[in-house]
Amino acid sequence: MNGYAVISLLGLIAVTQSAILARVSLHGWYPNLMLLSVIAWSLQRGPREGMLWGFAGGVALDLLSGAPLGLNIILLTLCGYLAGLGEWRIFRTNFILPIVFVIVMTVGYYIMQVLILQFTGIPLPWLDTIVWVLLPSLALNLVFSPVVFRPLRWLSHHTGREQLRW
Repeated sequence: MNGYAVISLLGLIAVTQSAILARVSLHGWYPNLMLLSVIAWSLQRGPREGMLWGFAGGVALDLLSGAPLGLNIILLTLCGYLAGLGEWRIFRTNFILPIVFVIVMTVGYYIMQVLILQFTGIPLPWLDTIVWVLLPSLALNLVFSPVVFRPLRWLSHHTGREQLRW
């Protein structure tokens, strides 16, 4: 898949997440489309492309958010690598695996986000973060995962198995 197409797609996902969904959210809750996209692509194409998608998606989100620069880059790159370890060979034969990856990656993403923010001097209350951010995000990510996974599976299938070209 062409690198410019990837950057355009991830930019569109980042704008949708940070500008559109943030405005139409329910109590500030909305699915993390970028995280779901990175997980879906990583399960299709493996850790290398998952890391590239995580890095590019993290850059796009960091540029559009008020979070410290690099926060999403680090977390999404790591999520892309870890989810890529499940890759398509296992994903294709297992219905439960994508659900498990969405749960594990969402919980890990938000816990690591809180830890990094606290390390940088931004204190966040753990209980409030779990109840008001992590749990609603987890529920929404589970609901929206088929909406993200199916088109990316189609895209992966139709772009072939060639290496990502930058």
